[in-house]
Amino acid sequence: MKALQPDSGALVRYLAAATLARTADGGAALLLVLVAVHRGASAGEGALAGSALLLPQLAGGPMLAAAVDRARRPGLAHAAALAVFGAGLTAAVLTVGAAPLGWVLAAAAVAGACGPMASGGMSVRLDAVVPAAMRTRARGWDAASYNIGGLAGPPAAAGLVALGPAASAAAVAVVSAAAAVLAAGLGGETPSARTTQGAVPLRAAARLMLTDRPLRAATAASSLAMLGAGALAPTAVLLGQARGWSSGTGALLMTAFAVGGLAGSLRAARRPPRGTALPLLGCGLALGAAALLPGGAAVAAGGFAVAGFGDGLLLAAVLEVRAVRAPEGARTQVFVLGAGL
Repeated sequence: MKALQPDSGALVRYLAAATLARTADGGAALLLVLVAVHRGASAGEGALAGSALLLPQLAGGPMLAAAVDRARRPGLAHAAALAVFGAGLTAAVLTVGAAPLGWVLAAAAVAGACGPMASGGMSVRLDAVVPAAMRTRARGWDAASYNIGGLAGPPAAAGLVALGPAASAAAVAVVSAAAAVLAAGLGGETPSARTTQGAVPLRAAARLMLTDRPLRAATAASSLAMLGAGALAPTAVLLGQARGWSSGTGALLMTAFAVGGLAGSLRAARRPPRGTALPLLGCGLALGAAALLPGGAAVAAGGFAVAGFGDGLLLAAVLEVRAVRAPEGARTQVFVLGAGL
């Protein structure tokens, strides 16, 4: 943490809020499946609830982001969205496998609509609480919080289910509430200086992402990278089967990818790029090819780690481009739209 320097207190508080929110978000879908099975319901019911978490992000997320951009105090509006996310997820965990499916899907949909505020939307708060001189480096730490949340969320979900659905719901409520309280206490905004006149309509924000060259490149690169990352989990399992490795090799490969992603983000935090962050986009994508290196299990794990390292660099670069290029009145919308894509 030596790299955080003078005003590191605000950054530490921000990272605590972001990591808690992203850990809850990262383990949410799996938690719903595991709780459903634990109660004797079908895994399909939990999977439907998980889908209800994801689908509203495509429509509800951007509309919520536009409302936050128009809010007189966007920081408090953002914290409220995190609180609603936690409440909806807690209700879904309490009801999945124990109440009519419609109630479960409704609770999950409410959480899902607010979910982007725990991921891309959270990054918008960074510039409000961190001095300009620290922001490029801080975005590397922000990217690391994504990786930590993705790495910690699924095993945390698995561990909570062993304690029972009630304990799982309580843990979700506590973690989400803590993230909301921390986010509300970040400060960094002056209500009298903000008006709705500078807010950009949602359609204009979407058009900006298509017409602004750096934003367009960052959106295309991150979407392409996430398409590949999403395919890595089944690929890791199938790769292990095809090469005759043990059944746990797939999980090991994905762990290597996650650890590599954390290392890449920390590398970007320690040595931020000079000038434009666009070259990191190409570098991050290129390193992704290492995931399919031929060889034994150890070589494959190393390849997945290198691919994850590239993914960490890419994420830090994407956050930097969005923060620099998005205007004040459209910043939350740009981050949330990019994350949804």
